[in-house]
Amino acid sequence: MELGRIVGRNVTEAKFRCPYGEYLALGEIVVVEDAETAEPYYLRVFNVTYGAEASGDDWFERTAGHMLAMDGAEMEYGFADKERRLYKLASASVLGVLRDGNFRRAKGLVAHFSGVRRARDADFEFLPSETLTVGRLRSGDEPLPHRVGLAPEALPYHIGIFATTGMGKSNLLKCFCASALESGQAGLLVLDPHGEYFDGGVPDRRGLTHHPRADRLAVYSSRPLSGNYSQLRLSASEVEVRDLLHLYEFSGPQREALNAARQRYQRNWLVELNERNAEQVSEELHGEFHPGTIGVIKRRLRYLWQFDLLSSDPGVTASEAIIAHLDAGKVVLVDTSNMFETEELLVSMVLARAVFESHKAKYAQPKEFAKLPPVLVTLEESQRLLSETRGNVFAQIAREGRKFRVGLCAVSQQPKLLHSEVLSQFNTLFVMGLADRRDRESLQASAKQDLSQLDMEIQTLAAGEAILTSPHVPFALPVAVDLYEDYLQTLPPSEEQPQRASDDGFF
Repeated sequence: MELGRIVGRNVTEAKFRCPYGEYLALGEIVVVEDAETAEPYYLRVFNVTYGAEASGDDWFERTAGHMLAMDGAEMEYGFADKERRLYKLASASVLGVLRDGNFRRAKGLVAHFSGVRRARDADFEFLPSETLTVGRLRSGDEPLPHRVGLAPEALPYHIGIFATTGMGKSNLLKCFCASALESGQAGLLVLDPHGEYFDGGVPDRRGLTHHPRADRLAVYSSRPLSGNYSQLRLSASEVEVRDLLHLYEFSGPQREALNAARQRYQRNWLVELNERNAEQVSEELHGEFHPGTIGVIKRRLRYLWQFDLLSSDPGVTASEAIIAHLDAGKVVLVDTSNMFETEELLVSMVLARAVFESHKAKYAQPKEFAKLPPVLVTLEESQRLLSETRGNVFAQIAREGRKFRVGLCAVSQQPKLLHSEVLSQFNTLFVMGLADRRDRESLQASAKQDLSQLDMEIQTLAAGEAILTSPHVPFALPVAVDLYEDYLQTLPPSEEQPQRASDDGFF
């Protein structure tokens, strides 16, 4: 059934008239069968206005005035031939045309008066069927059956998940992890500062541990969990000076002293600083730094030893086991919810660097490197560490990770606080509801697809709705993200899962 008729515009935009009684939603995808070529053009509605077959630009205002006057007199206004005289006029961006089975950008005009209809699931058979899905294709308010997501190969090109609080960022990431657990084709390092991902965090929620393929889940935590997990401990030898520069404010002389201690004591520098007194350290650094300067450094770093996170034993660390899990295509969940921010950020930086350097080292062995699944490192509240371009491992991964098959997933409610150069490295964006104009503008400037006409749609996204923009999809896809708890209900029990060729996730 036809929804409307094309009435004009240009190559990139189209306008069509539809009946007054038809409901049109922002983001709705419609299909135009070109009246001359019969080729299907795909349009996306970005605005809807009223129209009328009446004389004068102020006809609506005059008619409303007449109706108000008759309302006051308790008389009914007689509206003759309402359905013909009133209509809706939709403005839509031209997404592209399906030609010979291939979807491509349109370079010509859609013929005047071509019929417009609502899109059906069969219209999207040209879209790839991806492995790591998060929900269904959406047309306006209506979810369609087609599953939407990414291929594992897209992970090293970096992913951003951006939304105002309460719009569903964590739920989306949980669904993404669930797909990874099912596929076993990618390693995910999920750093969880809020305790949401293991068991859901609250009684009526579910977490990754409830997934039928939780055998592909490895959990590390410094707090007791009611389930299968490993104790999270790191070796002090894994901590670098640049890590600490993001945790504390150091003066110029203090930074120089830290670098000198790292050079003097090598990888054991943090332990030596902790165990020696300020005078000893000053002397062993050739008296170049005042004991008072060393004392300030020691007092600040003493905090790191107050908890059972760091070990002075280089052999006591979870890093090696975590890397092995990721190399086997597993999801590794690191729960840091009982840590202070300083500890949590330190854990994030140490583990991310360990993963990155492991992949760099294996890159020198092409045959072994080719067997590795891509790895994605998630960073919640990413604006804390991605506001500048240098100095930490996350910015380094954003710049260099693609080569070594290590991707970064930045999750934030304030993308405007991410450095523009770093944000430009993210090829894939999941944009959910964002009320702040500057946040939307920052994403429009960095997105690999044009989002300028989607500003109003992004503002009106409901919780659980997203826009997926990526070079790996033909246009910015509207997505109805699965509710994780509902998604679990669709999965077969563990024993009914199809058998894989091996436990390491490779087929």
